[in-house]
Amino acid sequence: MAKPLIVARDLSIIYNKGKSNEFKALQGVNTDIFEGEYIILFGPSGCGKSTLMYSIQGSLPPGEGTLLIKGDDVYSYPPSERVYFQRHVMGIIFQSFNLIGSLSVLDNVALPMIFCDADRTTRERRAQSLLDRFGVGHVSHKIPAMLSGGQQQRVSVARSMVNDPKILLADEPTGNLDSISTQQVMDKIDEINTFDRRTIIMVSHNAAHLSYAHRVYYLRDGRIVREVVNPQRKQIKPVREGETIVTELEQLARLFPYDSVETLRVKSLVNYLTQDYSFDQIIKLERATSLFIQGKIDRASYIKSLILPTERGGVQIDEKEARRMANISEKMIKNADDIRRFRARKDNNDIFFSQHILAERMQEHLLQTYRIKLDKKQASNMTEVIADRVTGVIEEEELNQRLMKSVRSHGLGLSEKEADDLTRYFEKIIAQGVDVNYKN
Repeated sequence: MAKPLIVARDLSIIYNKGKSNEFKALQGVNTDIFEGEYIILFGPSGCGKSTLMYSIQGSLPPGEGTLLIKGDDVYSYPPSERVYFQRHVMGIIFQSFNLIGSLSVLDNVALPMIFCDADRTTRERRAQSLLDRFGVGHVSHKIPAMLSGGQQQRVSVARSMVNDPKILLADEPTGNLDSISTQQVMDKIDEINTFDRRTIIMVSHNAAHLSYAHRVYYLRDGRIVREVVNPQRKQIKPVREGETIVTELEQLARLFPYDSVETLRVKSLVNYLTQDYSFDQIIKLERATSLFIQGKIDRASYIKSLILPTERGGVQIDEKEARRMANISEKMIKNADDIRRFRARKDNNDIFFSQHILAERMQEHLLQTYRIKLDKKQASNMTEVIADRVTGVIEEEELNQRLMKSVRSHGLGLSEKEADDLTRYFEKIIAQGVDVNYKN
């Protein structure tokens, strides 16, 4: 199995240690980053994402815990070796470009090679090649002040690559750019990851960037609170079959990046329950559903909160509709609990029940909900399909396709509408019951 390139264990960064104003900028961070991964450290200002990046860069020694790069503790290196590490292993792109105003663009890019004892011809050839590659070769003779912000940042990208680093760090690289320049810079960084196979660690608070990454670490108050895998990219970090299962929550996390996992679950269920309600009613429905999911109110109290007029804090919906919503929610939560307990069993098969029994229970609920009758072979195929989805062997799209495939092809032979309705409902249950990719 591949070994991680970067390993952090119980890593804490402490400012003013032992003083009255001691502050932990990072607290108990654990992570493995593999060679060739594109990792985004995401979160609001002050959450610790830049601190983590600069610790990896070799500038902020751990106050507690360990940090290993390529198996070594770089903070144990003598100063000369750490400087070599920062020159040859790490490249960095800054938000504010940090170009030297009195030097030409070409000299700015070539500058890091001076400290590597490269001769002038080699430096200029390498710098010009990179500037050409990133679309700013034609301005190599100009000084930075003559360039646009987007051009300056592409010069900064070229400079970060001039010593051919293995790891590229990017600290809010598009924070000072317009939308067009942002897209150009992000595409170039993605190119470095995809074609140069360089490991990218980017600090960002822009949710639009998340689709570039293999994995996103969400930080808050110096801690990694959530780790989300990008289903649109082939993963480099080794995972066991079924360890990672992509649900609707990953999609919601991109739309609402600062919301907690519990809030995303509420949004998923409320989205299923409501279509034609006002914004105020939906907000109140989310609050009531949140209490119901957490078990803080029972079914009767949930129904009452849905029926009450809005001026009394209720959602003000018809009693029959309120009972329908409560019935759906109760069944979803019950079946989601089965999935959660099943996936939490890990290697101990005695904790709950087998995969087959879980699949049969899910199947019985789905068939009762949609009043679908199956013959023996269809039922057997459905048990297999459900088990594959719950364990993460297949994704939502394949689940839907297998429900429509012929029985002979290990499907159920359902109509497109039946398959779509059943898939949508089952995915809501999975979204409520799967905790994978989310850290406590």
